[in-house]
Amino acid sequence: MKWGLLPPKGKENTMNKEYLYVGHYIDIDGNHILKIGTTNNLERRRKEHTRNYRKASHYPMPPTAEFEYDWHLPLSKYNTLRFEDKNRALWQEMEIGDFVRNDRFNCGNAFPPTVDIIIKKTYTIALA
Repeated sequence: MKWGLLPPKGKENTMNKEYLYVGHYIDIDGNHILKIGTTNNLERRRKEHTRNYRKASHYPMPPTAEFEYDWHLPLSKYNTLRFEDKNRALWQEMEIGDFVRNDRFNCGNAFPPTVDIIIKKTYTIALA
């Protein structure tokens, strides 16, 4: 499976897995917003983010924009939550951007070229 591509429809959660993901959008002021999160259904969660971030009071998404995934990996539910917390803290230490509510990072006028997700190995996700 290529990173960032969604599983085939109906195959999102065949192994009772959760997904750790990295995604992004650009708000109405041109701020690049990066997000790390977990879900058991990538497509449903993408639609929820799009709907909710269009109405957000801080860093709202333009009405025609969509939330996009950059990377995802299936893991157990326990591990997705654990690695989400660890990597969010790592990103805060690395100052990838200003931390915003709901596990988002305001990266200003451009995303960093890459971000790292550390699980058992380091995954480098290209954002450019």
